[in-house]
Amino acid sequence: MVRFGAEMVFSSKDSTITDEDIDRIIARGEEATAQLDAKMKKFTEDAIKFKMDDTAELYDFDDDKEEDKPDFKKLVSDNWIEPPRRERKRNYSESEYFKQALRQGAPAKPREPRIPRMPNLHDFQFFNTQRLNELYEKEVKYLVQTNQKKDTIGDGDGEDEEVEPLNEEEQEEKEQLLEEGFSTWTRRDFNTFIRACEKYGRDDIKSIASEMEGKTEEEVQRYAEVFKERYTELNDYDRIIKNIEKGESKISRKDEIMKAIAKKMDRYKNPWLELKIQYGQNKGKLYNEECDRFLLCMVHKLGYGNWEELKSAFRMSPLFRFDWFVKSRTTQELARRCDTLIRLVEKENQECDERDRQARKDKKNMTPTKRPSSSSPAMDSPMQTPSKRGRRDGSAPSGKRRRR
Repeated sequence: MVRFGAEMVFSSKDSTITDEDIDRIIARGEEATAQLDAKMKKFTEDAIKFKMDDTAELYDFDDDKEEDKPDFKKLVSDNWIEPPRRERKRNYSESEYFKQALRQGAPAKPREPRIPRMPNLHDFQFFNTQRLNELYEKEVKYLVQTNQKKDTIGDGDGEDEEVEPLNEEEQEEKEQLLEEGFSTWTRRDFNTFIRACEKYGRDDIKSIASEMEGKTEEEVQRYAEVFKERYTELNDYDRIIKNIEKGESKISRKDEIMKAIAKKMDRYKNPWLELKIQYGQNKGKLYNEECDRFLLCMVHKLGYGNWEELKSAFRMSPLFRFDWFVKSRTTQELARRCDTLIRLVEKENQECDERDRQARKDKKNMTPTKRPSSSSPAMDSPMQTPSKRGRRDGSAPSGKRRRR
């Protein structure tokens, strides 16, 4: 009623509404409802059959009915544009281009015989490079000449002097020369060996071998012997030998210092308490005698150059528990003070040696004057006193008469 006719009833100008008007409105609504139900029923059947208005059915094929209709598949395939293919990016290579270009035009050449490669012979490996190069050149010449003969077959040119290949003796000699060299030694091993020689000296093989990784003491001994004989074959042997000699001079100086300190210690029964240092007129005011005595004794115990251990000994010693000056000294300052004391000790030892030498010389000069006194009486007559000489001559001493 609201949708079909009720609005017309309420908007009419008549003041009365009869039953006929209400019945007519209801009838019109029922009629509209019936039409709507029929339409919806039709839509439901089309949905079940997959059918729509003004369209073909799903199961209806146009090929069987109408041949004049356009072929949509052919039309789509003719106008289809494929997406571009994905290609991997390639770098332009000139060498590859020229290889292909030359390969296409030039005929294939026969493969040449492979020439043996000469191993890298470093100077620190101490190979007999001169003899190895001679054998290698002879082998290469033979291979090159053999290849040239194959290329010039049928030509009327005169043949060059033939080169013989390596015989068994030369082949064995080549292998032996390669074994005599130190092929397993690298540049790193050589540098380690040189630094160890500078640190310990060329004669301390055991200490040098301890510095090298992967080398036994026998290998280091063999290399050291060859190095001592053939070090002039190195490219910069002047610099290497100069550094080694510089290190060995430091080692010898260290030995001299330790001997001087030991000689100083031997003159005292208890050097930790009795050691005296002759300062002269240049005695410093910062270090006292007790500190210098302890320093020399610790250097004699620890060795010259171990300054960190010396510094720790000063800090741990109860003698210098409250000596903040000594405990605050650096290793460089302790080293300088030690060098000063060593110079004083060496000067004192030199003076003692001179006194001993002079004493021996004086003793040697006095020995001939004492020899006649112990000789025969005939030789002592010129050296006798006048009183004895007078008695022997028969004369009495003054104030007395000779008894008969």
